[in-house]
Amino acid sequence: MADGGVLLAGEGKGFPLPGARIVFKVWGEHEPGNHDVAEFTAEPGFRGPQPHIHRVHEELFYVLEGEFDFLVGDEVARVGPGGLVNIPPGVVHDFRNVGSTPARWLGIHCPGFLVRYFEEIAALVSSGNFSEPTFHELRLKYDIDEVDVSWGEA
Repeated sequence: MADGGVLLAGEGKGFPLPGARIVFKVWGEHEPGNHDVAEFTAEPGFRGPQPHIHRVHEELFYVLEGEFDFLVGDEVARVGPGGLVNIPPGVVHDFRNVGSTPARWLGIHCPGFLVRYFEEIAALVSSGNFSEPTFHELRLKYDIDEVDVSWGEA
């Protein structure tokens, strides 16, 4: 929703992912907020995108249900409902659903452009042009810089 209004449960701009689903509740580059808000649901055993950093944007994750392990810098923390994880630019991070039930977080991304990243992934997949090289280029375009970092255990 880029122009204000009300979205009910389940509404928004959704994208299925292997083992997960993300639904954007607020999206677009608009003033004064310039942020995206998304609800993410991960099936048990879901492993996040892989350790990465953002040079420009900040992410906040507020856990709604279940438990996630979050990699933040070189630390791993188990975060349950009501927990908040703040990732400023330049900090390595990743997440996993470590529980036996689906888990959900509400994410705020600033500046707001992450919805376009998922739109472009969906377009590449539907056109048959998705590949590791195109995915890598897309991640770099949207300030997602993959890093070679190993996970520890929480």
